[in-house]
Amino acid sequence: MEKRDSRRYPRLNAQFTVQLDLASATFRVRAFSLGGGGLFITTTKELPLQMGTETAVRFRPAKHLPLIDARAKVCYLVPGRGAALEFTAINDDDRRRLLGFIHNKAASTRKHARAALATQISCQESMSLAFSREISAGGMFIETKDPLPVGSRVTLRFNLSDSGDVMILVGEVGYHAGNLGMGIRFVEPTPEDLQRIQDYVSSTSVEHKPKSKKTEG
Repeated sequence: MEKRDSRRYPRLNAQFTVQLDLASATFRVRAFSLGGGGLFITTTKELPLQMGTETAVRFRPAKHLPLIDARAKVCYLVPGRGAALEFTAINDDDRRRLLGFIHNKAASTRKHARAALATQISCQESMSLAFSREISAGGMFIETKDPLPVGSRVTLRFNLSDSGDVMILVGEVGYHAGNLGMGIRFVEPTPEDLQRIQDYVSSTSVEHKPKSKKTEG
């Protein structure tokens, strides 16, 4: 189902062509939603899709990505709109490419500015240690091979810098990105914590901004 897929993997609005090989015939449709777990496609009266129908799918979500061949089944149909397809067989490398594409695409449209943050994360609800990849005032992405269930509340301890005090924030697991890690949304951070994060993001962005070359007069 879409709710299950969208919570297990992040999703992205998209527009690209999908080829379906179904019942000894080939159909071309448009996809307008992409996730690590599947697609949402348009349907036509000529397309024989029902709940549970399995089909081979071939698509390229972006020009810089290779063609992806996978198998999928219909999870549900929305009359007048389309059908949700869940991948039943997809190459691990192809899934990683999709997740990387979705993550990078979503990063460019987020409402909060983000900055790289390479630091160890201690999670009160998990015995395993993890490492962050990036942070914003809205949340952070944590690299881990053992993500907590989506919707879990977590208490995170980490350092923004070597000299600052330890940050202690409550978050909620928003999504899993395959075996890359999990996205965390901060829950009711204090104004002081938000200011510290915003200051870190601003200063890091300035530090990594390329210097303009001086022109000789």
